[in-house]
Amino acid sequence: MRLLFGLILFCSIAVLGVSYMVFQKFVSKYPEDKICKNVYIGSVDVSGMTEKEAGKVMEERLAQGRQASVTVKVGEKEETVVLEELGLNHKNMKEQVKYAFDYGKSGSLWERFWQLKELSEKKKVFEETFTLNKKKTGKFMEEKIVPLADHAQNATMKRKGNEFIVTDEKQGKTIDIEKSLAAVLKRVNDGWACSDFAVEAAQMDEQPSVKAEELKEVRDKLGSYATDAGGGERWQNLKTGVGKIDGTVLAPGEEISIHDVTAPYDKEHGYVAAGSYENGQVVDTYGGGICQVSTTLYNAVLLAELEVTERYPHSMLVSYVDPSRDAAIAGDVKDFKFKNSYKAPVYIEGEIDGDNQLRFTIYGKETRKKGRTVEYESEVTATEEYGRTYKEDSDAPLGAMDYEGNPRTGKTARLWKIVKQDGKEVSRDVINESRYQKSNEIIVVGTASDNGEATALVRNAIATQDGKKVNEAISKARGLGREEDETED
Repeated sequence: MRLLFGLILFCSIAVLGVSYMVFQKFVSKYPEDKICKNVYIGSVDVSGMTEKEAGKVMEERLAQGRQASVTVKVGEKEETVVLEELGLNHKNMKEQVKYAFDYGKSGSLWERFWQLKELSEKKKVFEETFTLNKKKTGKFMEEKIVPLADHAQNATMKRKGNEFIVTDEKQGKTIDIEKSLAAVLKRVNDGWACSDFAVEAAQMDEQPSVKAEELKEVRDKLGSYATDAGGGERWQNLKTGVGKIDGTVLAPGEEISIHDVTAPYDKEHGYVAAGSYENGQVVDTYGGGICQVSTTLYNAVLLAELEVTERYPHSMLVSYVDPSRDAAIAGDVKDFKFKNSYKAPVYIEGEIDGDNQLRFTIYGKETRKKGRTVEYESEVTATEEYGRTYKEDSDAPLGAMDYEGNPRTGKTARLWKIVKQDGKEVSRDVINESRYQKSNEIIVVGTASDNGEATALVRNAIATQDGKKVNEAISKARGLGREEDETED
């Protein structure tokens, strides 16, 4: 028995030894510095490449893919974008190249043998996974694809005389952004040849947010406010701005940006150049006066007690409302936004009436308690008088003075909201704090003279910014000029 056991053990060891030698000889035929034959990353055959060469090939493939374009279709409409703009990239490509390089070279001798034997019969494919930048693709979908859908249309209304005419709503479609992006990703990760392709955007039903039945409840005047529209070029801008807002319907909870509704401010959109504030001065810009539109609407919104979500004061005081009752618009820096905080839609009517009053009236369904009134009171808390700034004009005659700029007093103010019930005050709250910069009067003083001493005298006085010294220097400099004339005679 022992002899038999020993014989079996000896034979087993011999078989193992021979197998080991066979496996080792088989494995040794494959180079250690290159990827084994029949190894792929995605559709790319990286056989016989070094790890570095394979990485470079995959980078080149990515670069090629980034130059390809995808056309997203919505029915008969479509929009095309280069994939580089969507942030096309590889996911974990360095790791995949490493796995491809190590395949058949790592692990035990037996593992390597079976991996290499498998490669002799069929190819080994490591995943090539593409990704897209979520922020970039989301922006593309929102800005370019969503507008292509046949969207739902809200019910609308228009006030004519004392009546409201209501137009029914329509159901529609919108873009399912997540599913649409998934379709693009599926295409680039499904044997893609890095060439142009097209996908159909996924759509879903869209319901209108404002329905005709709801608009029938909009009959009550919630708040109204007016300012004098004046004349000149500003009047045209007021008319244009009001026209863009007039007839707006806000669903419950919906927010509106007055900048977005009234911009862009250029000739093509009905605006002309008129006065506006810029760096403490009044300059002509297209759309000058649009702030009076937003300010007038701001006061109507306050009286209607809608929710103000963004509001800024002007840099300097305006003349058409009390301090702290204004709402400035300035590019992407200052905007006036508010939200419909009622449970029913509200309708905004804007006009310049027969008395040349710029007026906004907000209609809705009145739910405030009967006998409740609201009013607003401006309180100036600090005042800073404007001063004078002296500037030299070396081309103007010595002592000549020209007045420039638009002097404004600086002020700090707050706005109080006062609520009364049946004529009795029940609350008084501060709803905003506003600060307005002062703007100095600019006096340009001429220093041109043949007498260098006289010029220097006035120039040095200007540097002191002391009006008394400037006037004294001018008087003295003119005296020097007369003395010089007498000497010449």
